[in-house]
Formats: sequence, C-alpha cells, structure tokens
Amino acid sequence: MENIARLMAHDKAGELSSLTPLSNERVAAIAARFPGISSQYLEFIEKIGVGSTTRGQYVYEPEPASKAEMHPSFQAYQSASYRTLTGRPEAVENRFPSDAVDVADGGGSWWYCLCPSRGPGVFCLDMGGPSFELECDDFFSFAAQT
Repeated sequence: MENIARLMAHDKAGELSSLTPLSNERVAAIAARFPGISSQYLEFIEKIGVGSTTRGQYVYEPEPASKAEMHPSFQAYQSASYRTLTGRPEAVENRFPSDAVDVADGGGSWWYCLCPSRGPGVFCLDMGGPSFELECDDFFSFAAQT
C-alpha cells in the first residue's frame, strides 16, 4: 500500500484518475490464470485500476504477448516486403518468452509486458524489431515514469 500511496502522490496531474480499479475477485482470477505475475501489477490494478490514463497510456488485464504476432503493425514490420525494403534479415523464431504477457501500451507498436520467468521487471515488446528488452526494474517504477 505504501507504493500505491507514493504513486498517487507522484501523480500530481491526476493522470491515473481515469483508471478503474478491478475487484478482488477479478484480480485473484488474473493471479490464478498467470502464475508468478508481478504482485506490484496486481496491487496496481486492484487499487488504481485499468483503462486509459488521461495522457493516453493504456493499462489493461494481461494477455499473452504472443498475440502481438496477429497485430497489423507486427505483421507489417515482419513482412517479406518490409524486410526487402529495409534489408532486414529473416524473422527469428521464438521472439518472445512463452510466459510473457502484455499489460500496457501507448497506442503504438510497443507493448509493455511482464514476464515471470525473467523477474519483476517490465519489458518492452517492440513489434518493429522484433525485440523484447527490459524497460523498468519493476511495475511501480514503470507506472511512475509513464
């Protein structure tokens, strides 16, 4: 709860005020569906919520990051014509860890993910790479900087 209070104090512009908290039951269901998911993320969505911040950052319930492969931006960046145009090599297999879940985005081709097998950090899934790299050491740090 201390971290939530710190986040709210840091949010002087009220950017998080447009988010809707999830019920204890819903958060418990998410924790059961995604074992090992960040406890900070779970606390955040229960106490602060999901939805769109006033600056257009989206925080939502987790979905498997592998769904990125169906996104139009991912398909365009990974297409043979784009690779030919840019001189990029053939796309790689197993682009993202199997336990990675996306939980936030800013509306572009970057998704922010949690990945229990890689620890408590928030990772940036860049559809243009594709790449999957550490963005922040933990969810509260991520929320404070977005």
